[in-house]
Amino acid sequence: MKKNKNTTLRSLELLLIYIAVPLFTAYQLQGIYNLVPLLGMGILLLVLLLRNRGFHNKRFLRLVPVNWAFLIGRFVLVSALVYGFIRFFHRDLLYYLPQENFDRYLLAVALYPFWSVIPQEIVYRAWYYHRYSDLFPNAKVSVLLNSAFFGFSHIVFGNWVAITGAFLVSFVFSHTYRRYNSLLIVVIEHFLYGVMIFSLGMGRFFK
Repeated sequence: MKKNKNTTLRSLELLLIYIAVPLFTAYQLQGIYNLVPLLGMGILLLVLLLRNRGFHNKRFLRLVPVNWAFLIGRFVLVSALVYGFIRFFHRDLLYYLPQENFDRYLLAVALYPFWSVIPQEIVYRAWYYHRYSDLFPNAKVSVLLNSAFFGFSHIVFGNWVAITGAFLVSFVFSHTYRRYNSLLIVVIEHFLYGVMIFSLGMGRFFK
């Protein structure tokens, strides 16, 4: 009975974090304020993880041998797909931010790890896979739901490109995190993908 109650509470907690909070953010907060819930959750869940004896804190700064050839090859492939999408469907956006406002581009790149990448990876990778993995014993189902939640969180941007793009790239980040058990490595990878998006012009869909 206690186990069932615990499972129910964690399921409700999961829905609160990954469904209710993004919905509230999307419909109640505007502009820069839509970052507040993510930042708040990132800080709260970071504290809870650090205080949890079952979570190995070394994961935050874990450096392990990495298959860089695979990661770089995947990055190049995804970048080519993003470039093709923009060139054929939104050609007017290609390189728009670095060309039209280079200072703003540099500012976005500098702030991106702190207001987006690190909080997102704490909430959607470190916390999710530590807290809810046993709710979804099937690894493929767990990863699929993670991507669905990550994509859903991007409803705050109000367009299908952000939601779909986040859903797809979440599989990449989950693969990296689950393979290397390192928040540092997945944060670096996430940051590079974000810089690529800002550089090629897709940043218009994520603001």
